Amino acid sequence: MKRSMAAILAILFVAAGTLFSDETELLGKAEQLSLQKKHAAALELLNSGLRQYGETENLLAAKFHVLLDLGRPKDALPVAIRRVQKAERKSPWHCIAVMEICLKLHDMDGAFAWLNRAVERGFLDYSELEGKEYSALRKDPRFPPIVRTIQERIGIGRPAKDFTCVSLSGEKISLAGQKGNVVLIDFWATWCPPCREGIVHLKDYYEKFKSRGFEIIGISLDEDQAKMTAFIERQKMPWRQYFDGAGWENKLAVKYGVDSIPATYLLDRAGNIVAKDLRGDALEEAVAKALTK
Repeated sequence: MKRSMAAILAILFVAAGTLFSDETELLGKAEQLSLQKKHAAALELLNSGLRQYGETENLLAAKFHVLLDLGRPKDALPVAIRRVQKAERKSPWHCIAVMEICLKLHDMDGAFAWLNRAVERGFLDYSELEGKEYSALRKDPRFPPIVRTIQERIGIGRPAKDFTCVSLSGEKISLAGQKGNVVLIDFWATWCPPCREGIVHLKDYYEKFKSRGFEIIGISLDEDQAKMTAFIERQKMPWRQYFDGAGWENKLAVKYGVDSIPATYLLDRAGNIVAKDLRGDALEEAVAKALTK
């Protein structure tokens, strides 16, 4: 799940004329209105929240999404840009959100300016741009060079960054020691819905390919070890897991520049990165192909 999206999904929304104890309660009520398709009322409440609490990142994020729901991308654009300016963490996903609004406005120059800004901030998930809503981007001659830049930063075709860590079971894990196997490095967390949904498929792939030299190394961005361990046991996830309790500051997540999850790196038998963030059939096919080499 994208970090910016995780914040938006956690956005708690306000009812007109009501006093709220804090920004969280206000956001919670506004979200309820938005879910009820009462977008105009939600916008009114968010504006009152902005007057009360100032231009906080969550209020600005909620406002530009409501404006998009109202079919007002032109009005949403300056709010999204203001959110980029106000955010404490310089996330590439904030820039991607602005890029998406530019696309809605058919402003290709603006879209590429914000996409480049996202790349400058460390945006690596180019597979996110394969959706239908980004088709105009992909048709533009400015797009392929950006993808090549991202792939170079990821290290496609080059050795993965080596690491040594100790798994939850106390076993030493050396990435360099995995050469000869095809390895999937999986950054995930129990609180990430797409991560949880993907576990069923990962278990299938692990069972199907393990005897041929396929390994998975799970790297959890959870902070609660007891909760995470219980989840792993309940889901019967058989591969090795690394956990240091640091959440997004997990030392391996920082090493790999992970800013959204699930994030996966597929390594060939020589330890080179061959793909990033593949899902479903595409991942299965890539693993099968790597195992034949």
